[in-house]
Amino acid sequence: MSIDQVIARIAAPQYGLAALRQLEAVGVRRPHIERRLQRGQLERVRAGVFAVAGSPPSFEQTVLAAVLAAGPHAVASHTTAAVLWDLPLVEHEVLEITTSRQHWARMRGVRAHRTVAFLSCEHTVHRQIPVTTVARTLVDLSGSFSVAQLGRMTDRAMRKGKLRLDELRKCVAGLPPARGRHPSRIERVLSRRLAGYEPGDSGLEMRFARAIVGGGLPEPVPQHPVSAGKRRYRIDLAYPEYNIAIEIDGWEYHRSRSAFDDDRSRANDLVVAGWQVLRFTSSMADAQAVAIVRAALSQKRSA
Repeated sequence: MSIDQVIARIAAPQYGLAALRQLEAVGVRRPHIERRLQRGQLERVRAGVFAVAGSPPSFEQTVLAAVLAAGPHAVASHTTAAVLWDLPLVEHEVLEITTSRQHWARMRGVRAHRTVAFLSCEHTVHRQIPVTTVARTLVDLSGSFSVAQLGRMTDRAMRKGKLRLDELRKCVAGLPPARGRHPSRIERVLSRRLAGYEPGDSGLEMRFARAIVGGGLPEPVPQHPVSAGKRRYRIDLAYPEYNIAIEIDGWEYHRSRSAFDDDRSRANDLVVAGWQVLRFTSSMADAQAVAIVRAALSQKRSA
């Protein structure tokens, strides 16, 4: 396959775009790129991002160029994500992307946000563009819109099959307020649509998952099903390959004697089945939880 064919194959599903890191990964060297820039076969659209000459410009191409330029951990977010998902009421003025804190992006015409860590349920690919999910997009916009407006966006996304309320509930759980983000407004949206919805301790699982990923550790599997003894359980957070179970003890679910006894029986069954059980509570600091998980993973890997 020729160099031009390799470039075309990468660019075809990306609105005619190719990132330098993508090209180098398949053997296209910088001199190859420079020659094609000089000949007019490629055009530089962002630092490290090129467009095949003749590729039709579009909103999607502009967004993807910014995402590619920001690095492999970047996604379109906030108002830009809302436009991609066709949410109502959003006025788009500037491209917005989110990157991890280790990959801070400064680009002309782009408003970049940073996050400690994205969980896998908070980003996806839509229209060939890495983007926050509808649920995370709504949470990110919650500081700029009223509860009624957020509710209208939620209902529109649900009617179009782009959102389930459980996805929104999971995304907002355990996510603290931040500049431009008011989780309490999303909780009010949910309370008006989910019978009996109460935030309570339900956010603990997501809080610790975010802390673990933000600490540079692999993302644990939420609600992992497992057979232990004669019963079937779902582990709050798990590393199945290492048989590490992370159980989150929220007070509202463990304040009765029967719940206390069931919880201990469950833990015993998991231990007998070969699982190492780590227990976290709401009073435990995130840093402490991350240190415990890191030590457990280190021990399993070195065993």
